[in-house]
This record gives sequence, C-alpha cells and structure tokens, in this order.
Amino acid sequence: MENRSLHRNLAVHIIKKNDNTSDLQFWQQKTPQERINAVEFLRSQYYSLCGCTTIPRITRIIQFRVHHS
Repeated sequence: MENRSLHRNLAVHIIKKNDNTSDLQFWQQKTPQERINAVEFLRSQYYSLCGCTTIPRITRIIQFRVHHS
C-alpha cells in the first residue's frame, strides 16, 4: 500500500517519439554541473552493466584547428 502512495504524485508526459524539443528544453534548464553529474551517472550505470568494477577515466583530447581565410 505504501508504494502506491509514492507513485501517485508522479507526473507522466506523453510525447511523440521524434519530438526532441522537450529533451532539449529539459537539459537547457540544467546547470553545467547537473549535466556533468547526469553523464557520470549514465557512465557508471553503463560500465556496471558491462561487468566493470571500476569506471575508466575520460581522456581529454584537445584539437587545434587552423582557420584559413
């Protein structure tokens, strides 16, 4: 019975499968730190599903582009 009361207040929004505007608006409202935290959470979930016990570090790649006029 207690689980039902927890789910009663959850909002459900039905959108079209190809509608990306709500996703974009959602993430634009988040701070950069919230976005990074979400990516880190998804990475940890992915690697744990793959059976990894540690999460690999992200490699920083810097590319310099020459702009020709």
